[in-house]
Amino acid sequence: MDALKIEDLAEQVSKSLRDMILTGELVPGQKLVQTALSERLGVSRTPLLAAFSKLEKELLVELVPRRGAFVKQLSARELVQLYEIRLRLEPLGAAEAARVAGRKGMVDLDAALSAQAKALTGDDPVAIRLADYNFHMAIMKLSGNAILERILSSFSIISKSNQSGLMKSGNKSLEEHTAIRAAIIAHDDQGAEQLMAAHLQESRNVAVARLRQEEA
Repeated sequence: MDALKIEDLAEQVSKSLRDMILTGELVPGQKLVQTALSERLGVSRTPLLAAFSKLEKELLVELVPRRGAFVKQLSARELVQLYEIRLRLEPLGAAEAARVAGRKGMVDLDAALSAQAKALTGDDPVAIRLADYNFHMAIMKLSGNAILERILSSFSIISKSNQSGLMKSGNKSLEEHTAIRAAIIAHDDQGAEQLMAAHLQESRNVAVARLRQEEA
């Protein structure tokens, strides 16, 4: 198998594993069993190992010598640090999105909001998590900042994977998302920035409280 083919397969495997971590099919601390994943994804160990290496750089996988690969489990301190980064970058993305937003560009954002409302009605936790992720990423895409979008894609996945006990109620989240959307379509960059910061701050505060409790 040539190097290009392996690289292409590794990217496909990486995407599949990202999706499985995002939906909760693979959970923090879970060992990634090579044989089972190779059979399920229909690939050999070579692209699978290449995907593990790629996802390790994205903080989604942890490679432990002589033990294997695991879904990354963040410590309480790492989770706080991750939210600190998101608090600096996502409000920036929301502000940039508000400056450039047009009706045509709002399609993905509105689709994510509709999916979130539908998932809440059906009490579907996996669909709620996916819709939440898609909403945040639609804003980053709308900002036009491809680097910001790429960075926050993996950060959002790993924070959602590790956010047990940090999630606010689904209805409150939808209400805040709706307000952020309104600020973006109104080209209110300061409002969008502030609303996104407030939206993330609550979970960050809970993560800080958890860290302090552990360190007490």
